[in-house]
Amino acid sequence: MIDIEKKFKNRKNSLSKEIYDSDYLVSSGAVYMPSEAIPRKDLEIKLKEVNLTFPESLIDFYSQAAKLNVTWRIIDDSFQNGREKEALFKEDPWIKKEYLDNGYSWEAVKILLSGNLNITQFKNVIDLENVKATGMYQAAESLGLKGGDLRPIDTNEFAVACMKVENGKLIDNMFLYTGFGGFPEALYDMKVTFEQYLEVAYKAKCFNYWNLTYCLKKESPSYELMKRFFPMIFPHLESDLSEFGIIY
Repeated sequence: MIDIEKKFKNRKNSLSKEIYDSDYLVSSGAVYMPSEAIPRKDLEIKLKEVNLTFPESLIDFYSQAAKLNVTWRIIDDSFQNGREKEALFKEDPWIKKEYLDNGYSWEAVKILLSGNLNITQFKNVIDLENVKATGMYQAAESLGLKGGDLRPIDTNEFAVACMKVENGKLIDNMFLYTGFGGFPEALYDMKVTFEQYLEVAYKAKCFNYWNLTYCLKKESPSYELMKRFFPMIFPHLESDLSEFGIIY
């Protein structure tokens, strides 16, 4: 079981600490609302009410946290020395050639050079009306599955990590759905458990579309951005991105 506080939040050796220690990022750190976590017995009661069985990893998670949000972005001129630090990225020749000279705004590029993880609340996994609101009910039907057979776990604007329901059980294996916002529709088998998914997110420091890069390697639209700028954003860390097909 992953200790959410230790892995993502505390100020000594967590992901939040690694983000704070970068001179180039702005972040509020991990938000996981432990005071609103659901006791294990209550989780089991709620799951029984909807005839759904969770893997142990998700029960462990929701007994520690109501959700898990991690976001970071490149610093800007509203911070001390922010203009100079932002310029390292904004004026990078490769960024100019590949993005700014091709009609992308700097604000759009900053989104690509951001980080996020958004493990959704328990109710959004078990309540079918909430599943429909995320678009994943309809996505399952579009893929030839039964509506409700894909449950959102980590929600992003264009890619959603999810689990499949089989015979009333949520299977502890993560899939990544793309099909929103113009992305080609696909369902990638990540071949990782939920706990492993969080470990991979930690290794990637939640770099934007890290999960898609994990699946597609060089074919991911974020591959080159991650390869080129991860070491610039996190110069204080040893970069091991081999699981994403990135070797330095």
